[in-house]
Amino acid sequence: MANLFDTLTRNQRKPRGFKYKPIYFDAEKAEFKAYVEKLRAERDAVDKGLYRPNYKGKFTSQIGKKSGYQKQMLFYNLRLLFILIGLVVGAYYLYNTGLFNTAVNKFLNLFSNKDGLY
Repeated sequence: MANLFDTLTRNQRKPRGFKYKPIYFDAEKAEFKAYVEKLRAERDAVDKGLYRPNYKGKFTSQIGKKSGYQKQMLFYNLRLLFILIGLVVGAYYLYNTGLFNTAVNKFLNLFSNKDGLY
């Protein structure tokens, strides 16, 4: 009985293995994977206490520099400030010259008089 079982199982075919050969090679993806592996190696070295980053003098070069976003926000805020100043000066001019009062009175008289629209 054991011989029969050995002869039946001895010559059985094994399943074919999967051998993947990529047709397309993405250089950016390979570069990114290498970068990630480098970061993981650094992280593991930090965890073990072997890696000490040298940050001395790295951030002092950034002092006083403004990023593009900060410059855009500065110009946006200045433009808004000038527009508001212009509107306030214009409103002050209209109020002091009396044009505003006469325009409002004419508008209100338009609806209150019988000679007006209604």
